[in-house]
Amino acid sequence: MAYPPNATRWRALPHTLPAPCTLLVTELRELKDRSRLSLDQLAAATAISRSSWERYLNGKQFPPRQAVRALCEAACEPDGRVLTCWDVADAAWSGRARSAPAGAGPASDVALADPPPRRRSGLVRRALLAASDLVASRPVASAVGVALACAAMVTPAAVVHASRASSVAGARPPICELRDCEGRNPRTTACEDPVTLASHIAADGTRLEIRLSPSCRAGWIRAWPTHAGFRVEISGPDTQPQTAVAATPATDQQVTTTAMIAAPDPSRLRACYHPAGDQPGQECFGVTN
Repeated sequence: MAYPPNATRWRALPHTLPAPCTLLVTELRELKDRSRLSLDQLAAATAISRSSWERYLNGKQFPPRQAVRALCEAACEPDGRVLTCWDVADAAWSGRARSAPAGAGPASDVALADPPPRRRSGLVRRALLAASDLVASRPVASAVGVALACAAMVTPAAVVHASRASSVAGARPPICELRDCEGRNPRTTACEDPVTLASHIAADGTRLEIRLSPSCRAGWIRAWPTHAGFRVEISGPDTQPQTAVAATPATDQQVTTTAMIAAPDPSRLRACYHPAGDQPGQECFGVTN
């Protein structure tokens, strides 16, 4: 595989990182290199802070699904395969992959009696354990092997295994919810899987989106490109409006976001855009417009 000439010289990943997580971070690093974006540009393109990306790409913090999807979008790459790797890595990071039910040991007579999906799941798990031992003992030499292992992990059986494990363990609780999210920065809280409820292009070309995190039940505005003096505000019934102001000139790719606002009824969220002082007037829009 050919890499861009300005590919990042990455630090070695922690040897204690589980093999599926090592694989996922390796995939994310390659996506970042192929995108040719700096960390600052990546932060602007994904609305996730530079410091968060540094932690995700160095194996210090497990990336949320939202971040993986946003990186794929920034790199103009399909997200299916990488999200499948994320599912397997998420099970390993959280410990769900180690919580096998009683009686599901690797005895050969039990394995022969199992239906094909269970046999494949056992093979995948044993392959992951072997890869983990290899990464711990020979981290450099195993890099190629880790890359090749992705093909084994992105089988339909792995997807089924990860989704079943996730449903048994239950969804992880959101970082915050409703009023607990008010005033918090969506870039640093990383509320999972945001969706765009409404969008608007202002007369001066500024693009605005009303974003919602279904798990956190909170919304915010995302706007770009920014310019000095502009202001955006999001409001809703019985909530404190949240405002973001651009005080200095910015690049075309820089994204500005407001703090989050509680969204018990997302259909009633409303956004207003105020251009610079020499451009009077405002433009407002809502989810139901």
